[in-house]
Amino acid sequence: MDLRSDIDLSPDAIETLGARRLADLLLRHAGRDAALREELRLALLAAEPADRLAGELAEAIEAIDAAPRHCDGMESGGLAATLDRLRASITADLLPRDPKTAADLLGRLLRLETGVLERCDDSDGLIADVFSSALADCGRAWLAVPGQPPQALAELVFGLFAESDYSVRGDIVPAFKDALGPVGLDALEGLIRHRLGALSDGPADWREADLVRALTEIADARGDLESYIALHEQAGTEASAVKDICERLVAAGRLEEALDRAQRAEVPGWRRGDIDRLRIDILARLDRTTEAQALRRDLFARTLSPTVLDSYLAALPDAERPAALAGAIALAQAHGDIHGALELLVRLDLDAAATLVNRRVQDLNPQLYRVLRPAAATLAAKHPLAASLLFRHLAESVLDQGQTSAYGYAVGDLESAERLSETVADWLGHPSHDLYRQQLFVRHRQKRAFWERMRQAGLDWR
Repeated sequence: MDLRSDIDLSPDAIETLGARRLADLLLRHAGRDAALREELRLALLAAEPADRLAGELAEAIEAIDAAPRHCDGMESGGLAATLDRLRASITADLLPRDPKTAADLLGRLLRLETGVLERCDDSDGLIADVFSSALADCGRAWLAVPGQPPQALAELVFGLFAESDYSVRGDIVPAFKDALGPVGLDALEGLIRHRLGALSDGPADWREADLVRALTEIADARGDLESYIALHEQAGTEASAVKDICERLVAAGRLEEALDRAQRAEVPGWRRGDIDRLRIDILARLDRTTEAQALRRDLFARTLSPTVLDSYLAALPDAERPAALAGAIALAQAHGDIHGALELLVRLDLDAAATLVNRRVQDLNPQLYRVLRPAAATLAAKHPLAASLLFRHLAESVLDQGQTSAYGYAVGDLESAERLSETVADWLGHPSHDLYRQQLFVRHRQKRAFWERMRQAGLDWR
């Protein structure tokens, strides 16, 4: 049942219902919503003494640890929500009152990671995200614990690192660097190097790479750039970390060294743009404007990046900008990336964008509706034919693939196309609106549910 859409559902409006009415509503829904029921329990526990709250949270963590059941992708979302409620209750309700107990509980929560991820399908990463948040919370919690011996904390951190096979391992040093402090970082480095020494007696494995990466993070936390670079070289990760290395060199004022590394970097094509942007930034800092502009031109020609074009134009004298802009538009019109070209031309020159659509609409991928639909909306006022062709193309894709869940979008697109058809003076060889209606119905006459949706929208094309 649809109620009036103008009913105000703001906190102030709901507050007028009164505490008792709200309590009745919540309890009624909690009876059939386990997540809401658990959230209400935790909210009520937050008002209890800290030791009782901690005990309840500990029992909940133990219950998850003891659960033998595997969960599929659908169920893993519910488990992620449960884990996140526990994390939020520990950090919001317990940590301000008892940082040490909160830190211990967050550590226990983190130790669930390997077991949980081994028995659950976390393809969408929701569970891993909760553990990543819990790791950052754990570091902040230990920072709030007064008088914690750095050596003991380093041993705890190393234990978390060594026990994890997943996200905790990769982010532990950044999460704990403030809590550890210089002495704790030294102690953690010693523990890692001792473990590396033990591994060196046997065959190399993935644990060695993780340990070396942790050492690079310790060097980074200290601001020890030489060690940071040397460790990446030792691990063979210099190429993959070249952008991080160069950014740190730039921050340290070592611009020429950063530029040399960026220019020598051997990276795959999909990363080349990031390295080139870094080179442009360094060249600009060195006042090597001619080289920076040449690299901007090359990068724009490859990527059609609006931000690169903007920075290129901004660095030109005013008198040269119109010709450069015209050249950029011409380049986009002939570019192999038709979708990037459409996005750029809609921003720079609507006439050129409309010409591109009129000539090559069938080359556009209708699955990229986040590009095509905004482009159609922008073109509509000045170029109704191009906009109408885009709306048609989007709707046809839904019908051709039988995407019943997207029928609503298809109806909306065809409604826009029909409205625009009234202002199209020349169809430039494309089917007129009346002809298009007939063709579309013939092709998809069997999709009765769709045509009923069209009829309900006032579009009776049958």
